Amino acid sequence: MESLETLASESRAARFSRICRSAMQERRVHGEMGIGTLAEKWQHQIIKRYISEDPSHHEIPVAAGRRFVSDVRIGNDAYEVQTGAFAPMAKKIAFYLESTDLTVTVVHPIAKNRWLSWVDPKTTEISPAKKSPRHGRAEEILAELYPLIPYLSHPRLKFQLLLLEVHDFKLLSEHQGRQKKDAQRYERIPLSLIDEIFLNTPEDFARFLPDGLPSPFTVKDFSKATGIRGRDAYSAVRVLTALELLEATAPIGRSMAFTVKTQA
Repeated sequence: MESLETLASESRAARFSRICRSAMQERRVHGEMGIGTLAEKWQHQIIKRYISEDPSHHEIPVAAGRRFVSDVRIGNDAYEVQTGAFAPMAKKIAFYLESTDLTVTVVHPIAKNRWLSWVDPKTTEISPAKKSPRHGRAEEILAELYPLIPYLSHPRLKFQLLLLEVHDFKLLSEHQGRQKKDAQRYERIPLSLIDEIFLNTPEDFARFLPDGLPSPFTVKDFSKATGIRGRDAYSAVRVLTALELLEATAPIGRSMAFTVKTQA
């Protein structure tokens, strides 16, 4: 199979859109247009198809007698589609890197642009879509990676970020007066691929180092420069330090301080 990074006959964005349309058409044919009707959510299913449209590459056991299953496996390359937090996959990543010779790529979607509809749980009525003012950013990956710090520098671990336009469906709460505030996301349907970022080496993460950081700088300085807030800012700095892009230096007052590490 042709590598995803060398596809020439069809642009990546066009291919992603075609796969989204194809998945929707299949559900119409099989009478499965109700959102949330399948055990495997739309986003996860579509991304698997984007990695490989050959179903024989999907859901392959990592090793005989083990419970772990690769979302996609192409030769010696395994792909894990992680749409949520990374902590639950730490043991699986450890098994890949310590007990196999597979190269594993974690494919992580980020909702750069979102449309939002509300679902009434009683009538199943769906509201017209409205564009959300919230925009996801690639930098979000940094805080998410904190649980994987022991493995980040491993040469067989890679990351692929998909910045998407999506349509979110939220199930309204039955609590009167708090229907939207307590709503839960019921389904996320990808609409288009806006951008794609490959992080194959620790050096590739340098793209997330903001310009204009003082030297040395505190986590507060980093937060101000990146817009990453609270505990996520601490996690992001720890991740960049583990990747040897930052190094700790003497504290500034009571605050931890860091400098950007000079690359050889």
